[in-house]
Amino acid sequence: MRRAGAGIAAIVIAPLVCIWVFRTEILRNSTDLASSALTFAGVGVLLAMTALRAVIRRPDTRAIILVYAVVACTAGIATMGMVQFLITTLLAPFYFATPENRWEEFWAHVPQWAAPRSPKLVEGFFLGGSSLYDPAIWKAWLGPAAAWSVFLAALLGAQYCIALLMYERWAKEEKLAFPIVQLPLALTSERHSRGPLLAGAAAAIAVQTLNAAHYMAPSVPQLNVLPREFGSLLPPPWNGVGQLWVTYYPCIIGLSALIPTNILFSCVIFFVLGKAEGVYGRAFGLTAAGGATGFPYATEQAQGALVALSLAVVWSARRSLARSLRNPADRALWVALAVCFAVLWGFGAALGLRPITSAALFLLFLLFMTAIGWLRAAIGPAWPPGIDVSWWLRGFGAGVPLGEGVGLAYLRWFSFGDFRAHALPNYVDAMRLTESSGISRRTLTIAMAAASVLAIVASLWAALDVYYTSGAATALTHNWRTYQGRVAFEILRSSQDGLTVQPGAGQFGAAGFGLAKVLLLRGGLKTYRRSVPFFIGLVLGDYAVGIVLAVLSSALGVSLYKTFPIE
Repeated sequence: MRRAGAGIAAIVIAPLVCIWVFRTEILRNSTDLASSALTFAGVGVLLAMTALRAVIRRPDTRAIILVYAVVACTAGIATMGMVQFLITTLLAPFYFATPENRWEEFWAHVPQWAAPRSPKLVEGFFLGGSSLYDPAIWKAWLGPAAAWSVFLAALLGAQYCIALLMYERWAKEEKLAFPIVQLPLALTSERHSRGPLLAGAAAAIAVQTLNAAHYMAPSVPQLNVLPREFGSLLPPPWNGVGQLWVTYYPCIIGLSALIPTNILFSCVIFFVLGKAEGVYGRAFGLTAAGGATGFPYATEQAQGALVALSLAVVWSARRSLARSLRNPADRALWVALAVCFAVLWGFGAALGLRPITSAALFLLFLLFMTAIGWLRAAIGPAWPPGIDVSWWLRGFGAGVPLGEGVGLAYLRWFSFGDFRAHALPNYVDAMRLTESSGISRRTLTIAMAAASVLAIVASLWAALDVYYTSGAATALTHNWRTYQGRVAFEILRSSQDGLTVQPGAGQFGAAGFGLAKVLLLRGGLKTYRRSVPFFIGLVLGDYAVGIVLAVLSSALGVSLYKTFPIE
């Protein structure tokens, strides 16, 4: 397959995968196909193309890598934190309004272009039994869908520009490990050791196949690898650890083996320290008064830690960014970033945000995504940490007017901390993959841009088609996505009624402590040797079972065992 043909294939496959992701996750509650760093959807396409090459000796490695990279970077558009949360947010204030919650007060602050509001159209979306192809429905959605498509394109475009600006620093100067790209590289390399890889894959397949059989026939024994919580079962004060989950996911074991030892050790140390703080608080009565928002303020510590990491990542790259600003070859890239940011800022202002609030919201979001991109390149977490961007706006703001509160509620779906599907970390991995395979940056950029536009359209179409047929508030669809769309306005109501706890001295003190705890460790994977293929195989085998079960779930129309549930 020639390079142009590979680019066309990627552009065609990407939106089809988005439709598959949405329908599988919403209608079948099956494998979460696009919510982890190494997406099941991307690995599924990778395995399919690798198998095709084994049969007909085509496509070549470059074509496989390009298609995989584009699919892995666009599949998230259709899942949690993106379209799945966006689409249920748009109509939530109209459908869930009651005399008790007084959400009718929000309606006047929702711009006409942001969401349709006809009672019949809203009920059809949540109750189903309608059709998107009813002219009254699709015509009403044309404007809002086009507006939010522009917003999504700008959000993705800004992240792609930042990934391009930071990649050279992370890959060439810091020499980060990029653990997530090891599986696609190993699977497409002719030189890679197959024995250990296949052994690891076989071990994971055996375990997860047995568990899938147990799910369908409980008389079959299982080797449970799914999460089990036992922190709440401990006696006082040890139950101060809070929720303590233990799991044995083969894919997580495999990915953890690829993390540099010093960084993995620091993760363990701070996890133990955080749990010890909870025990200390319970032993000395510090948690009783504060409850979930009190000592040790774990969420606030995490907020501060990610801010510190974000600032450190950008500061460490200041010289390379300054060189890029002076480089005429990068001028178009900086202009594109400025245009994307201007679109995002204007969009926030059009939703009712004050100019300073809109600028702060998107600046903080992109800053945090830069840090998460560094984390992906350095240690490859299965899913990134989350941070509520508006927490900082609430903490330093002087009160939020109702109109601005409605605007922030309409922007919560991508910014409240569920960053699993956001694109910047995937873009960084894609750049590493394509560079390692000799694919030009221009080829990747063109394929990514075209595929992203089609993926946005396909994802919005799939969402509206599924919900008008099956209903977003019925038992036929996954209601947690619908719940996330409603939460934004529940928070807004509580805030307007003075019931939301605002960040105070304790919370900001904990955030400052989180700032102080951050250690920016450097290092590469110097211990890569004989054991690495086995651990890559564990990931491959685990994903292979999950992909097969997702395909069967879609084909049979039933829910099946989830090898890696992450909600």
